[in-house]
Formats: sequence, structure tokens, C-alpha cells
Amino acid sequence: MNTKPSRNHPKALLLTAFGTTIPAAYATYESMGQQFSEAFPDREIRWAFTSAFVRKKWKSRGKDILSPAAALAQLADDGFKEVSIQSLHVIHGYEYHDILKTARGLEGLPKSIEKITVGEPLLSDHNDYQRLCDILHAHAKVFRQPGEALLLMGHGTSHPANIAYAGLQEYLRHTDATIYVATIEAFPAIAQVIPQLRKAGIDTVWLMPLLTIAGDHVLNDMAGEKEDSWRSILVKEGFTVHMHPTSLGQIKDVVQMWIEKVPDGRSF
Repeated sequence: MNTKPSRNHPKALLLTAFGTTIPAAYATYESMGQQFSEAFPDREIRWAFTSAFVRKKWKSRGKDILSPAAALAQLADDGFKEVSIQSLHVIHGYEYHDILKTARGLEGLPKSIEKITVGEPLLSDHNDYQRLCDILHAHAKVFRQPGEALLLMGHGTSHPANIAYAGLQEYLRHTDATIYVATIEAFPAIAQVIPQLRKAGIDTVWLMPLLTIAGDHVLNDMAGEKEDSWRSILVKEGFTVHMHPTSLGQIKDVVQMWIEKVPDGRSF
């Protein structure tokens, strides 16, 4: 996904994500990259994955994908003096703050990048929450019938930023009360949403990832055949379950939100 430096691009834009080992999900990153390229024709687009496991997996397949630190070092070696980093994460969790630390540590070093700016994750302020709710509400109309619920699968984290998921649920309550949020690893969990579905008299549930790409979590934790997958749990509880495995990165209006966060000369 990284390209050779070009004299036609005095600035660089480094897109950073957790990464995925699933080829189909990887294609979503490529599609997102194309949307960024069209929005920023004056910048050279580079990529970095924060997951060492994912990078190692791709290396075994013959593809080198750099860490944020290595990608910034390569950009410095290639002569770029101004670099913007755009996080493709959903919330301000550990990985985003690690990116900030990396940028602060490398900016301004001798013979390095003079200026590094960092764009925020998807959900950062009031307008982000409201805009995402509106996008998801409109998107759900395409496949969902009245009276059916949409349950969004977020990742969840032990970082204080996990409150973003509860915050998004509250925003959704005012926009579309039949869209619910749960996480794989934190609060709210699917077990806490099931009573809400019953109370609302819902018997049909659509599952959709609240994730940048539809990778391993979607294939296994959401739609898998094992008894602890969300599909299996809901079926066992008596719900009719449908899959809508479209990730946030596959919705152009959501990617546009990330694009508008790319900093232009603003410090972090």
C-alpha cells in the first residue's frame, strides 16, 4: 500500500489503522485509501498498521506494512518535511494515544520531519456523534424493515475512552431508538442489550460492525457458528438474526468524516 516518494507530493499523509489479516477486509483499506487520494491529490498517501501480529502475518505473505514509527522514519528518509497522520480508529483509545506519543517523539529530530500533525478518530465531538447517527439511520433504511432492530458491534476497551460507546447509544436514542450498541470486550455487552430488545418487543435483529473494517471479529465474534458468537447467542435467545457485515470503512459518508479530520497545519 505504500508507494515510492514523488516530487509532485511535497506533503505526505500517513493513514494509521490496527490492520487486518483478512484479505477481503484489507481491500476495504485500499478503497478508503483511494477516497483519501481523491480528496488530497497534493499529498502522498502512506499506510501504517499498529498491530505487530498483523504486520508479521502480512510479511509472511510477502507484503511489508510498516508500524507508525517505522513509516514516519521512512518518510523522513524520503525527504518529507511535513506529514499529517490520520487515525482510522473509531474512538480515542490506547492506539490513538500511542500514535500521538510516536508523533511527538519523532517530530523535529535532526534530519527528520519538521512538522507532524495528527487527525482525531471518528468519534471526537458532538457533531461527530450526531453525524454518525444520521448516517447509520439512513444506511439502515436500505435493508431493515420497520420494527426490526440494528445491533452495532463495537470493539470495546479498558481505556476511559470506552465511554464513547455509551455516549453513541444515547445519541442514537434520540435519532433512532431501534439502533443499539454493544461491544465485544467492554461495556455495554450484548448481555446488557438483550433485555432492552425484549422490553421493546423486538424479535428480529440485524447485526452490523461498528468497526473500521469487517475482519476477524465480524467473521467469528459476530457471525461465527460457535456458541459464543453474537449470532448464536441471539438465536439461542429466540431472536431472528440477519447479518449486515458492512463496516464503517465501506460507507463513503463515514470515510468522508475521517477525511475531514485530516489536519492542515494544525498542531496536536
